[in-house]
Amino acid sequence: MISLYPTIYHTFQCKADRCENTCCQLWTIDIDESTAERYHAMTGPLGESLRQAITVDDEGSHFVFSKEQPMCPLLNENGLCKVVLELGEEGLCDTCHMHPRFYKYIEDLELCGVGLSCEASVELLAEDTQSDQVIFTIEDDDSEFSPDERLTIQNIFELLALDIDSSYFQYSPNPDVQYYAKLLDLYGTTEPIDEEWTVQINTLSHDIEKLITAVQSYIANHDMGLFNKVFQYILYRQIDMLADYSLESILSYARDGVEYILITSAIEGSPLKQVARWSQQIEYDEDNVELLLQHYDSLQ
Repeated sequence: MISLYPTIYHTFQCKADRCENTCCQLWTIDIDESTAERYHAMTGPLGESLRQAITVDDEGSHFVFSKEQPMCPLLNENGLCKVVLELGEEGLCDTCHMHPRFYKYIEDLELCGVGLSCEASVELLAEDTQSDQVIFTIEDDDSEFSPDERLTIQNIFELLALDIDSSYFQYSPNPDVQYYAKLLDLYGTTEPIDEEWTVQINTLSHDIEKLITAVQSYIANHDMGLFNKVFQYILYRQIDMLADYSLESILSYARDGVEYILITSAIEGSPLKQVARWSQQIEYDEDNVELLLQHYDSLQ
């Protein structure tokens, strides 16, 4: 098995109560069976809190956060997890323990990473201002590669026997009225994570000319290095989808994603938050990913 890691993977650490956009909100968290059994059998105040927080339906056990209760009920008054405080990280269910880490597999290749929905992940990606490339490390059981070897996204595609020109891995902004109108229409068909997403799409669609002016000004006054790295990172996360979709569809998915992040950054500022927001809405909803990729495939 060959394992690939973006360099930010090894330095990632949850910001806990310092996070302004905690992942302990707005989700339905599936609890694995063994953890659910342990939670239901637990005694004391924590056990009671866990049982009150868990919903059990035909599909299993869940933490369900609603509009009325958007934050995880297991957070204390300081925004810290009661489970971690009392039991340590090993007390978490699999989903909470692993998030935002992800693992994808292509034959004997394991793609590891930390998701961009996480504020800490995006901050790490943005830290290296000396390069606009995402750098990966490699580990393999057969010692075919040096542990000090560094790879780019192009090198990873080459490992998959895909010889693609380096220009495909560089993001280039495209502020165009027709393109933006189609992009916003398409994103308007995705399942919204909340009402704010729908409001944002409608607001942005109201005056495309204004968007163009704002984006052009933003490009002129900001380095595009972060956006290029986000583009490459989105491609990395979707490489396994090449089994079902064309390369052009994957590239379109990544380009549109970064273009939307650029638009919202130009209008609202805070590009790191815009990256995380996009990832929550698109990447972390498998139905939305499939909807978009099927759309791009239909254009081929």
